[in-house]
Order: sequence, then C-alpha cells, then structure tokens
Amino acid sequence: MQKFYEIMFDCDPLELAEEMVNLEEIINVIISTDEEAEIDDEIFFGLPTDIGEVIEIKAKVNTIKEVEEDLFELEVSVIAVDAALQKLAIDTLLGKVKKAAQGEPMWASGFKQQDSSYAILANSPGGILTAEQLAKIAELSAKGAGYVKLTHAQRVVLLMKADQLEMANEELISVGLNIGVMHHGIRNIRACCGSLCRFAQQTDGKPLSQELASRLYGRTTAFDIKIAISDCMRNCSESYCADIGAIAEKGTYKIVIGGRGSQIPFRALNLVSGIKPENLADAIEEIIEWYTTHADHGERLHKLLLRLGEDVEIDLTSLDNSFAKFGDGVDETTRTQEQLKRTSGMMKLQEALSFCN
Repeated sequence: MQKFYEIMFDCDPLELAEEMVNLEEIINVIISTDEEAEIDDEIFFGLPTDIGEVIEIKAKVNTIKEVEEDLFELEVSVIAVDAALQKLAIDTLLGKVKKAAQGEPMWASGFKQQDSSYAILANSPGGILTAEQLAKIAELSAKGAGYVKLTHAQRVVLLMKADQLEMANEELISVGLNIGVMHHGIRNIRACCGSLCRFAQQTDGKPLSQELASRLYGRTTAFDIKIAISDCMRNCSESYCADIGAIAEKGTYKIVIGGRGSQIPFRALNLVSGIKPENLADAIEEIIEWYTTHADHGERLHKLLLRLGEDVEIDLTSLDNSFAKFGDGVDETTRTQEQLKRTSGMMKLQEALSFCN
C-alpha cells in the first residue's frame, strides 16, 4: 500500500479539477497528515506527482492511527480522481510511475511548461531523423500541442498532456528515439552537416555523432556534458561553446574542452590536435572518464579546470585601466585570471590522457 507524506485535506472539493471521475476499482493508500479526521469522513486532497502536477483526489477514511503527537496516518479508499489526469493519478496511487534509479541522470521527460503542457526532449544525434521518426513525431504532436520545438542542441521537444507522457515515451522509443538527458549526464551529441558541406575537411561528423551516442547514451556524469563536432573551422556546431568539442583540420580533429555558452560564455581551450576520426570516440570517452573521476557533484568541466588551476597566481592589476576603458561590463581581470587558471588545469589533464603523450 502506497504512503504519501505531509498531505493536507479538506471536507469540500479543492476545485483543482474541472471534473472528477469515480474509479472502477477502489484504491487504498495511506496518507500522513497533521489534520484530524473521523472514520467514514469523505475528504479531498491534492496528490503530488513527479512531474509537478497536483491531482485532486476524493477519498473515504477507513482507519486512523496517531503515530506521534499531532501526526496521523490515515488509511483511505480513493473513490474519485481528476478526470483529465485519471491515468497519471492511478499510476501514482499504485506506485507504477517510473523513477530514475539511483545514479541515473535526470531524464528530460515530464517537465511542466508555462502553458501547462509537459515537455519531452527526444535525442537526435547529429540532428538526424529518419522518415519513420518524423512521422511518429508528427503523430504524437497532433495528439499534444500540435507543434514541436527544435532546440539549439539539435533535440526535438514534444509538448504533451500529463496523461500522455508514458504513451509518448514508449512510442518514441519504438522508432529508435531515446529520451534525452536534462542534467547529470551526457547530452545529445551535436554535429554539423559534415561531408555534405563543401568546406568539410575530409571528415564526416554525422556517423561519429551516432557512434558517440551509441557508446555514451545514458551515462551518468557529475553534471552536464555537452559534446559537439564541427567538420571545419567555421564551427557551425559551436564546438568552442561545448564541454568537449571536435573541430576538423585537414582530415583529423583537434579537441577543445571547457567551453560554455550561458550568460558569460567561456571559449573552449585547445587540448590536442591530429586525432584521426577513427580514434575520436575513444579520445572523448577517455576525457569523460577523467572528468567523472575528478569532478565534484554538480561541477561542469570548465569549473573543474578552474579548480585544478587554483594554485596559479598572476598579477594583472596593470591591465585594470585598459579593461575599464574597453571592457563590456564584465570584470575582465577576474575572467583573465580564471582563463589562466583553466590553462593550468588543462596542463594537468594533458598529463593524464594517454593520447596527449
């Protein structure tokens, strides 16, 4: 029997639901509460869910147990739920809602949006989708918000209703579309159009993005890892803004690491050049293993490099006037200090990686 904690209830409807529907089969649960009740009372309470929705529940009190002063456990029979969220309510009451196992990343499914829809992010490594996958996305979108959103990371965002999430997840997986990672894992692998472009440097990041996704999908990391592959220096995949970037140069790749977009961007630093395409996935995997070993929980790669270079002390006060005159409002002295510390961290990383020595 499922137990739900810190529940507040009322004898009158909460008006969270436009319509309540009676259950065909009564579900018994235990609620922990500091509210007092009587046996056979009919009560209404809000059932919290993992996707942020609160579902109105109507129940009848069967038993009351005082576990400590002003704290009660009520065994109740749920007799009606919000009609619009019936399946989600039943699955939550029965404990059937899937939760991430310990040590898994946060999956990008079921995040409530401002318009009351729920987002599912589908991975599309290299921004590549098949005709079958596009057809499935269109089919699901018609059942949800009627449109999809493409992200800068080449993922597809579907906007669904709360009770459609499980169905949509299963349907996406049925055509080979994995649910993306939101945090604490390896994000969708970005890639440019590769050998389709006349500027490509005798390389093709499209199959490499698929290989990396196959090897790295679902791997847990200290925080987010964003990977991008660009097949020329035009850098269409914004590899310099990724945690790990690969940029092609005359048939090989140089690897850059420690980039970040965000409000104050960091340009990734050059780690190594001359990596053959067939060795790129191994090199990136080795970097991720190093990062996983050394990073603190919640620490992005650029912050790890900064921390590893903390012992570097360089006096830049003579540059203050120049920065003040030509700066953009950012404390350039501090940022330059951070960049220099990151280079120190990079030196330590180079020493640790087999392909840099």
